[in-house]
Amino acid sequence: MRTKLSKTKNKIIHVAKSLFSEMSVYKATMNDIAQAANMSRRTLYMHFKSKEEIYHYVVEDHVKDINEKLQKAADSALPPDRKLKLYILARFNVIDNLVRQNKYIRYDFIFNNLRVEQLRKGIDMKERQLLTRILQNGKEQGLFNINNPSSFAKTLLIMLNSRDVTVLALALVYFIHVRPKVYHHQAAN
Repeated sequence: MRTKLSKTKNKIIHVAKSLFSEMSVYKATMNDIAQAANMSRRTLYMHFKSKEEIYHYVVEDHVKDINEKLQKAADSALPPDRKLKLYILARFNVIDNLVRQNKYIRYDFIFNNLRVEQLRKGIDMKERQLLTRILQNGKEQGLFNINNPSSFAKTLLIMLNSRDVTVLALALVYFIHVRPKVYHHQAAN
C-alpha cells in the first residue's frame, strides 16, 4: 500500500474521490479538483502530475478500504465454515456498497475493464491469501473436504469475480447454504 502522504495530498485525494463520485473521473478536470480543494492549479500540479495519477491514488484508497473489511471478516473468531460464509457475505456487501455509492465506478465495473483491472489486482492477491487461509483451517479441522485449498481459493475467487449473476447466485447458494452443512455432517460422523 501507499506510504504516508502529506496532508495536502490526502486532501486532494479526498476531494477528488468526492468529485469523481459526483461527476465522474472522465468529466472532472484538474481545474475542478483544484477549485474543490481550495487551491491553485499550480499547487495541485506540485503534488500530482495528472488526473490519472490522482485517480490511481483514489483507486488505491478504495483497495485499502476493501482489503481492511475483508481482513476483518477473515480474522473473525468464527469456525472456518462460518467464517467462509461471513467472508463471502462481507465481500458481496463491500463490492455492492462501492458500486452503489459511486455510479461511475459502477460504470467502470461494467464497461471499462482496463480501469477496474487496477482495482481488482490489488484486491485479488490479498483475497486469495485470505481465502486460502480460511479453507486450509477448515480442511485441518475436518470441516472442508478439499485437496488443495490454494487451488480451491483461486477457483472460488474466479467465481466471485465473475459478472455472471447466475454463477454468483449458484456460488452463494452452494458455498453458504449447502457445503458447510455437508461438511458439518461429515465431521460429526
